[in-house]
Amino acid sequence: MIIIPGFIISLLTFPGVIVHEAAHQLMCRLTNTPVLNVCYFQTGTPAGFVVHDKPSSGWRHFFIAVAPFLINSVIGCLICLPVALALAAGASLEPVDFLLGWLGVSVGMHAFPSTGDASSLWAAMKEDRTPWHLKLVGFPVVLIIYVGAGLSVVWFDAIYAWLICFALPHSFIELLV
Repeated sequence: MIIIPGFIISLLTFPGVIVHEAAHQLMCRLTNTPVLNVCYFQTGTPAGFVVHDKPSSGWRHFFIAVAPFLINSVIGCLICLPVALALAAGASLEPVDFLLGWLGVSVGMHAFPSTGDASSLWAAMKEDRTPWHLKLVGFPVVLIIYVGAGLSVVWFDAIYAWLICFALPHSFIELLV
């Protein structure tokens, strides 16, 4: 197993960090949750962050926390779609395809919310005012976030990015053909 320090991975995949933080900020705006501070990318730890007021409901908190998973996954997949189409057609790859592949995988690698997002979501799920049906969804999501973070030491984030950027589009193309 190859161990690469997190800050180097963040440097190599900085577009994904930026999209991750932009996803949090976008969801804050969509839920009318004031944003107090944003850092889209830095070389320290964390690689980026969004500081916001406490959301007015548990559901708003939930959507702010999981926004990167939804947004980074879709954007990473769409960026790599032209490359997946070229690969499915057996075409030779152009330099722009390698650029798109790197960009899409970079975005996809940062789809999983951070452990900080999980901790924040966990606290929101434990509040008395959080409805039971949100807790039913929220607690397993927090567990999945922690498992995903733990598995990042075995490159789960890169495997996930490859799956959404290349395997998923390839499977979809195979269904259509």
